[in-house]
Amino acid sequence: MTMLAPISVRGARTHNLDEVDLDLPRGKLIVFCGVSGSGKTSMAIDTIHAEGQRRYIESFSAYTRQFLQQLDKPDADRIDGVPPTIAVTRAAPSRSSRTTVATATDVADFLRIFFARVGQPHCVQCGVPLHPESPESIASHTATYPEGTRLLVAFATDCPAPKDNEAWRAEWREAGFVRVVTLNQMALNHRVLGQMTTIEEAEIPEEGGELLLVVDRLVAGRSEPSRIQESIETALDRGDGACVVVAQTEETTASERIDIDGRPWLRRDYHLGLHCAVCNLPATSPEPRLFDFNSPLGACSACEGSGAVSEIDGKLVVPDDSKSLRNGAIASCPACAGARLRPEALAVQIGGQPLPGIYTMAVRDAQTWFEQLSLNATQTEVARPLLADVVSRLRFLVEVGVGYLTLDRSLRTLSTGEAQRVAMTATLGSNLVDMLYVLDEPTTGLHRTDSATLLGSIKKLRDRGNTVLMVEHEETLITGSDHVVEFGPQAGTAGGQIIFQGSPSELRSTKGSPTGDWLGSRRILGSAENRRPATSGQLRLVGASGNNLQNLEVEFPLGLFAAVTGVSGAGKSTLVRQTLYPALAEKLHKTSSQPKAPAFAHDDLLGAGQLEDVVLIDQSPVTRSSRSNPVTYVKAFDSIRNLFADQPEASLRGLTASAFSFNVEGGRCERCAGTGQIEVDMQFLADVTMTCGDCQGARYRPEVLEVHYRGTTLSEVLEMTISDAFRFFRGEAKLQAKLKCLLDVGLHYIRLGQPASTLSGGESQRLKLASYLSAKRRGRTLFLLDEPSAGLHFSDVVQLVDCFDALIEVGHSVLVVEHNVPLLMAADYLIDLGPGASEKGGQIVAKGTPEEIARCEESSTGRVLARSLERQAQAAAEARQAEARQQEEPLD
Repeated sequence: MTMLAPISVRGARTHNLDEVDLDLPRGKLIVFCGVSGSGKTSMAIDTIHAEGQRRYIESFSAYTRQFLQQLDKPDADRIDGVPPTIAVTRAAPSRSSRTTVATATDVADFLRIFFARVGQPHCVQCGVPLHPESPESIASHTATYPEGTRLLVAFATDCPAPKDNEAWRAEWREAGFVRVVTLNQMALNHRVLGQMTTIEEAEIPEEGGELLLVVDRLVAGRSEPSRIQESIETALDRGDGACVVVAQTEETTASERIDIDGRPWLRRDYHLGLHCAVCNLPATSPEPRLFDFNSPLGACSACEGSGAVSEIDGKLVVPDDSKSLRNGAIASCPACAGARLRPEALAVQIGGQPLPGIYTMAVRDAQTWFEQLSLNATQTEVARPLLADVVSRLRFLVEVGVGYLTLDRSLRTLSTGEAQRVAMTATLGSNLVDMLYVLDEPTTGLHRTDSATLLGSIKKLRDRGNTVLMVEHEETLITGSDHVVEFGPQAGTAGGQIIFQGSPSELRSTKGSPTGDWLGSRRILGSAENRRPATSGQLRLVGASGNNLQNLEVEFPLGLFAAVTGVSGAGKSTLVRQTLYPALAEKLHKTSSQPKAPAFAHDDLLGAGQLEDVVLIDQSPVTRSSRSNPVTYVKAFDSIRNLFADQPEASLRGLTASAFSFNVEGGRCERCAGTGQIEVDMQFLADVTMTCGDCQGARYRPEVLEVHYRGTTLSEVLEMTISDAFRFFRGEAKLQAKLKCLLDVGLHYIRLGQPASTLSGGESQRLKLASYLSAKRRGRTLFLLDEPSAGLHFSDVVQLVDCFDALIEVGHSVLVVEHNVPLLMAADYLIDLGPGASEKGGQIVAKGTPEEIARCEESSTGRVLARSLERQAQAAAEARQAEARQQEEPLD
């Protein structure tokens, strides 16, 4: 087997990387680990992946490259051996209800083509299966009549007005037609009587009606096939795609019989394309856009493809429901019953199922349905490549533990972990080989048991001949990898170095490694002796039954650090975010500028009087504007601007504090309006963002940048990390207090001026928490957080726990939805949901301290905690033995 050349990086200096040299083996599963801000992402995404992207674009022709963004070369001396690269980052899930599991995984794209090419259309009115007709198929049908049967090939036309009779005769006579069948319908028995005569002799009914112009008279089995097909083509051409074949036979039904010259004939109407002969209705020929609810061609006209219609929610309009008001809500669209597609699309089926019927299936059921689908030879040949991609993606979703999700489930209703795995499927579910996949914390939001399942799927990706590089903190993926690189030793300017490279077992035994000490249980978080008792009151939620919750009665203790845990899909977000929070906010009469959905189904919430406020801190972006950044969000930038405005250089130039703002005119660069970047409209391509040519990304005019504070410009200050800025502004107590809140929540590595829109969900959540901390809230408040550990190293979790402790010490309560094992070990009280996901979840499996949960064998979380406690006990025993041996050794 040929050994692939390694990925080689020399002298990497991107962001805080300190002249890093690195060689990575190809065809392996590699993990970059280390404390947050140590340089992992700078190497994986901003150096290695960026170089792969740049080389890909440079492979295009010069003409094509002129329409594309010219990517800068990563700051390194040399990068070699980089294969084609795909990055899967922690992008925020779409907030649109139109983005579903099927659309996000590209399954919808394949199914639209599948239904357009293989689907069986039906009449939208009577439901009869429709088959497209052609001259060949019509000719084949005429061949089924018994030999000797007399046939007429004709086309229908309307009777002319009496004054136009002669012109009509002349027109068709000149066109070469000789005979016509005039039709009259008798009231008695509704029989149709016809008479075949020449065009000159025909008696055209004055009351109007239908005429059949005869193209040819044939005899089944005796006329040449070529003559039959030619006649049919002529009739179709003259009849605007429709023709009539009339056969003389006694075997007719009442609806198809006509009597011509006193004898029974069987009339059959044919149309090119799709047409229902029973209802005489045309049907739309299937094409992919017909099955797209985001396309005007396919969307239901009543709901425009949303599947729902908006009605007034009385509770939001008038909170006092003691007064009479007729309530409404978002209701399923009656025209399409929530299927989103127009009737013509719903009338196309495969295996007895329309496309929305497949969308409503759970992923695992859809996989089984496709694997068992029976198609004929022609359909199989057409569908094979499409179904291979569909089944591959569905299988990946099942393997990573979200097989219970339905394909039409909106992405914005998913938990963090569910959305993460769905987002990865479009890329990881493909069958590419010899690629470099760069995954940025793929286990975000996953329970450890789900992480083990994900690891198995990623290993299959590696086994297909790919190289997989992950930036990760989760123990399961670190210990399950082939090769580990740890960056550090700390964050920001104190990081950017490689402090370990080798196998996971070697990392575990390496003392002094921030990651190795945690993996080896030489560092632990939380202990049974320090847990707070649940004696400071509680909230009691009664009858919670939203989504998969099974009529739960849950006690949430106050005055301590509690966590709700369980496998992904067990009902954690439904319980905390969609039931407890809105119910408590309503009890406390909490107002908000943002519209709130009503609480999911429950009977009552007791104990709200013990609290004065409730704060939900989720992972939604703090803003979509690139002008907001960490220091503006926590109100620290005003102090920084005042410091620069107080400098003598500013006074000499007449610059006030407003001149140091990049949000208003005066001191900012006006070409880029203070953003430091220029967006170029690429019309049919995505907009290109370029560094501003006037200020070179510094945001300010030259005279503003001539003002220095401690030898540093304001632009340079905005490029500092939070930890560096905290040291830089020594002596500024008010400003340092604001920055300390950012340090306390683990954002020490974030740059002061980093746009808030670029922060991950976990970083956005901790930034919101820092803002609340800086405001010094008074009164007993319950803080609800969703996965606050997202993106944090084990060591950073310690800071987060310290932050929670500070809140609890002043009388607040903290409740988190969480999977991170070290964080759970630090909690005072756990509520574990499960035992499985979706319909197999929604129950309380165990509750109590981490030690009590660990003793519950039915709990997935309990089994994980039990293993961690066992390892900690073993590591503690080994440490005591080592200490004892050291004391017994004689001194030299």
